[in-house]
Amino acid sequence: MSYPGAGVGVAAPRFVHSCNIENKSSDNVTVQIVYHNVAREGGLVESVTSNFDIPASGNYQVVERVQDHGSFTTRNTIESIEITRADGQTQKLTAPFDGVFSPQLDWLFVIDENQIHSVKKND
Repeated sequence: MSYPGAGVGVAAPRFVHSCNIENKSSDNVTVQIVYHNVAREGGLVESVTSNFDIPASGNYQVVERVQDHGSFTTRNTIESIEITRADGQTQKLTAPFDGVFSPQLDWLFVIDENQIHSVKKND
């Protein structure tokens, strides 16, 4: 028996679970990462933030966050990356990130003099 649409899959989630952020600009930046936790009962999605500084020409490894639910664990996803430059200018990237077509660990983001870029998997 044949069904319309059979064999056609659903696109993979475009999640980033961890990343490396390289600051290739000439100034220090402050970064805020917003993680989304897995939806709880009733569909409530909680967010967790992480803030840190990256010096000029420095980098920062954003680690994967895991939630323990007792009988199982889940991985949080990075929802947004916001940078604040030394002059107070802010820039933000929000998921889904450019170039991400499946769940990723160690994705690379690069901050230059003009903006923050979603680059690639950091091999």
